[in-house]
Amino acid sequence: MIVVLCGPPASGKSTIARELARRLKGSKVITSDEFKRKTYKHVFEEAERLAGKVKYLILNGTFYKRVWQERAREIGREKKERVLIVRITCPLKICVERNRKRKNPIPERVVRIIHREFEEPRADTTIDTKDTSPDDAVETIIAEYWRNKEVDGEI
Repeated sequence: MIVVLCGPPASGKSTIARELARRLKGSKVITSDEFKRKTYKHVFEEAERLAGKVKYLILNGTFYKRVWQERAREIGREKKERVLIVRITCPLKICVERNRKRKNPIPERVVRIIHREFEEPRADTTIDTKDTSPDDAVETIIAEYWRNKEVDGEI
């Protein structure tokens, strides 16, 4: 299973990814923050390498371009893994505030650009972190996973 967390910077993706990995045993998180250059090239290389070798592969990044979102789906098809796209939303004002409080904030203009240029994904579920706690977000993702599993006839 591949879970793709996509959304603007400082929307809560990393917090959700860590908690999801803690709750789902056999998880591996690949975060775009790990790579400084050619970010998504490296994310996808790692995803291709690990898909099918771990029970839950969690991809954590903005994925603000639709081509990146679709590449994650392609990897799932190639590796015969289910893919769950989770759109994380949060108002720009809150993202900017959260980013300022980070230990290593990114430039505010980058937060604004990505928020503005985000290409809406074909998401399986959407979570607005303005009013949703990380625990509730994880519960929503797990519930969506099981709902899709039932729809796919896997349980």
